[in-house]
Amino acid sequence: MKKIISTFLFLCFSLSAIAVDFDSSIDTNIRKEYNVEESTLPPLPSSSPSASTVKEQVPVQKTYNYTGKTYKIKSGTKVVLSSKTAISDWLARGSKVSFVSQQGFTTKDGTIIPAGTVFRGTITDSHRPQLTGNGGLVELKIDEIYFNGIMSPIETKVSMANSRKVFGSDIKGERKYWRNISKAMTPGKKVFGAMQTCASVLYPIPVIQVVAIVPLTIGSVVYLVNAVAAPVISIFAKGGSVSLPAGTLFQIKTTKENEIRG
Repeated sequence: MKKIISTFLFLCFSLSAIAVDFDSSIDTNIRKEYNVEESTLPPLPSSSPSASTVKEQVPVQKTYNYTGKTYKIKSGTKVVLSSKTAISDWLARGSKVSFVSQQGFTTKDGTIIPAGTVFRGTITDSHRPQLTGNGGLVELKIDEIYFNGIMSPIETKVSMANSRKVFGSDIKGERKYWRNISKAMTPGKKVFGAMQTCASVLYPIPVIQVVAIVPLTIGSVVYLVNAVAAPVISIFAKGGSVSLPAGTLFQIKTTKENEIRG
């Protein structure tokens, strides 16, 4: 028995030594083949892209060629702008908002004001949706233009916002009074429809034809009461909000001849 155990232990030690030599030889071959000691890892990429790689939707004017001259923009000139900030009826009166022009336009002497020219404006009034179905309101005045880095006052009115016409520079939320009346009428319509179905089922039965008028009468009364109450109920419902994300297109129109420096 002792001989067997001794023989077993001898074989285990021998195999371990062979395995170590074999593993060392493989490791040596790998080092020779791939030159591990001299290889270097490639540099890691930067954690975030540089600002220069981020492209704006509309290139803001960055190259200025200040001439010291004054240019005139004709009254009635239309310019399409893209908002740089979100505009909603949550903004307080006096809040500042920024825009960039989507295309170039010309002055009276033919000088081109390039796309990407910055415009700034002010929220002159705003309120959230109100009762009686009135929507929210944003009154916007765009009154500054930055040409060649120089700010000049400019008088304009907003004529379109998000493809919808605007009157008096007032951007209004949807008025929902009549839609709210229709919603308030829904219960009466459902009851009347159910009673009409019930009457149509009862009427073909000869014995209880007279009874069929009862559900029809009940449905008509409920519908009439609902129709009278709906306009009153709708007074306490509000209209739609004004919410225009950054990038929304606006159209402005100059209301007089403006002089700008640049």
